[in-house]
Amino acid sequence: MRLDYEAGAALLVEQYRHLLWYVCARRLQNPEDAWECVYEALADFCLQWEKFRLERGSLKNYLVSIADRKALDLYRRNRNWERAKQVAAEQKEERKNPEMDLLASWLLEGFTQKERTIVLLKCVHQMSYAEIARMLSLPYEQTKKCGYRCLQRMRKKISSKAKG
Repeated sequence: MRLDYEAGAALLVEQYRHLLWYVCARRLQNPEDAWECVYEALADFCLQWEKFRLERGSLKNYLVSIADRKALDLYRRNRNWERAKQVAAEQKEERKNPEMDLLASWLLEGFTQKERTIVLLKCVHQMSYAEIARMLSLPYEQTKKCGYRCLQRMRKKISSKAKG
């Protein structure tokens, strides 16, 4: 018996995508985020379909649990990013020092939002990389490496300005 994986995957998508979208949309406000979770859940299932056991429950319930877990993870990541942005905004309001704002904007020029957030939480709020990683739902090593590289870039900028 020859298995047609592509046809099976297409059938799964056709049969369950709307149900899974509904499950994900309950947790997420953005419809695009919900669709992202649906397709991630279906992809996860297709890549690891051998783990599914019919005796443990139906395929529908299995897919719903995967999609719900994906939506919950994305909801938590989004919430943590919002919390980190709020902390950054509050800190900016507290500073109200134009010279420091100029210096900070010059130092952080060219940094991504994620890099700015990590540097702010590390330098201003004195948080450890473990705390930052937990707050932003990022791997610890990735957070630490990103923070270290950002601080190195800032040091280089300061030393090149001092020399020039």
